[in-house]
Amino acid sequence: MRYLIANLKMKLVSEKENADYLLALSEGMKSVKKKSVQAIVCPSFPFLELFKRKLPKGMALGAQDVWEEERGAYTGAVSPVSLSDLGASFAIVGHSERREWCHETDEMIAKKVRACLRNDIQPILCVGETEAERAEGKTFAVIARQVKTAFAGISREDFRRGIIAYEPRWAIGTNRTPSSDEILEVAISIRKSLVGMFDRDDVDASPILYGGSVTAEQIDGLCLCPGLSGVLVGRESLNSKEVAEMMRVLGE
Repeated sequence: MRYLIANLKMKLVSEKENADYLLALSEGMKSVKKKSVQAIVCPSFPFLELFKRKLPKGMALGAQDVWEEERGAYTGAVSPVSLSDLGASFAIVGHSERREWCHETDEMIAKKVRACLRNDIQPILCVGETEAERAEGKTFAVIARQVKTAFAGISREDFRRGIIAYEPRWAIGTNRTPSSDEILEVAISIRKSLVGMFDRDDVDASPILYGGSVTAEQIDGLCLCPGLSGVLVGRESLNSKEVAEMMRVLGE
């Protein structure tokens, strides 16, 4: 199975903008064979119910974040129970923008992973290094720490439900991307860091995606190498034609 995860971020801010996007997405998907590709669309929290009703058939609903507890005095937070009730079966955790702007730590992200798993939501764990960490040769060490912390202590069955997305923080929102060899090296390093924690077969089968300024033109060269299972797309996911083309390429 290959994955296309569309992170709409806070780009569509009115009901009309989101409704127009859904209409364009539905039109674009009519010519796409989706059987071998799982598309997951992650809108802003206020529009989850709209997307639950209007998403094209075969596409799954995801959330852009989740809180680590089911309920309590957490002003502004969104419970995993609420997300599940609204139909979200996936949630992004540890996105680079959350790590940077909201100062989320590896430990906080690990709690969010567990909150997802307790509530039948598949976590999409984002990992990646900053430009400074890359320049210092710390990429593999940083990502190993992030992955190990996020999955520490969970069961084999729960680990099988996780998805990992490598998104180098220096590539988000830019036109810069690592080479296919660099992406493959990171994917290999992620699996190596998990071998001591889980069964080798489960580690080898774990979906690893690439995210960071992804376009349809790049997928063949960057994202379909052995060991990768798809893409996490940001700004380009706002273009329904681009999403349809990515689905077509991934499904070939």
